[in-house]
Amino acid sequence: MSDTLSLGEFVKQLTALFEKSRIDIPFKNERAWHFLFYELKKNRNAIGRPAFFDELEFDWDGPYPKSQELSDFLHSLHWNASVSASNPHYETITLSKEVKNLWLSRYENLDQNSKQFFVSTLERAKTEFDRQSGAKSSHDTARQAL
Repeated sequence: MSDTLSLGEFVKQLTALFEKSRIDIPFKNERAWHFLFYELKKNRNAIGRPAFFDELEFDWDGPYPKSQELSDFLHSLHWNASVSASNPHYETITLSKEVKNLWLSRYENLDQNSKQFFVSTLERAKTEFDRQSGAKSSHDTARQAL
């Protein structure tokens, strides 16, 4: 199943898992998303890793790696009303109960390896998203060590 999982389906299911786990989902500042997906792309040997990561491109012209495809998809979720970012400053994403349940039902149909990849991604995201909410990312910390 991980070979057929698209970027869009992965983001949707991951977002639903964030919502279920009560993790704030950044919208306005996408930096944490890009760091997370960059790290997932680099880990080619992870069990259950979807194949789309091999084709996902990142640009390092700014202060962090950025995938235009990921950015476009995150914004399209908001534009087509799949997610809401109407909190005071468009800082975070929220899902309606119906959308969250639909996306979680798709997650439940995945094979065990794909589910395990999501679980490890969720743990990694908690760390990265917490860092991006005010502290330095793991990449910033690594750059300072050089």
